[in-house]
Amino acid sequence: MLDKQHISKSEQTKRRLAGGFMVLLQSHPINEITVDDIVEHCGLSRNAFYYHFNNVGELIEYYVKSIVDDLIEKHPPHITSLNECFQAAIDFAIYNAGIIKNVYHSTSRAIFERHLWHLCEYTVSAYISSNPRDIKLPETGEEMYVLREFLKFELFGFTIDYLNRDMPEDVRDKANILTNLIKSQNHTNVQK
Repeated sequence: MLDKQHISKSEQTKRRLAGGFMVLLQSHPINEITVDDIVEHCGLSRNAFYYHFNNVGELIEYYVKSIVDDLIEKHPPHITSLNECFQAAIDFAIYNAGIIKNVYHSTSRAIFERHLWHLCEYTVSAYISSNPRDIKLPETGEEMYVLREFLKFELFGFTIDYLNRDMPEDVRDKANILTNLIKSQNHTNVQK
């Protein structure tokens, strides 16, 4: 990410609005936060808000996208184990728990899911590209496509289920069990 000196004033204002929105999300339901609340919290005008965003939905889109982009930037492009794939999604959810719960349980859920899907695609691609040793990679392009899709759906579904169960604390243990099951199933299939 660029340091603050290399970020345009426009981008700084967008981030300021997103940061103010994030603070408000910690204590208010998303459907009760207005443009006036956001600009008042940030010490900006309504014109400043509407110069950058058409509505609060666009601000939510910008904010969720920036969270996912930051997470992707923090994780190396080579994820060497299946467990790392799941831990990346879990880290994302835990680090942003209050905000995610608020957005996920609102009419903006589709925005969150779209960016979670992008995170899952990135994570699985990074894992497969690293030539992992914990599973045997398929030999054909079609099999590789199916494996990539399976892992992406599994990671996405696991994260959505975690959110639907109100983010239980044992999620890391469950992820370890799941990755061990996938690895052992892969090992069994290789032996056949």
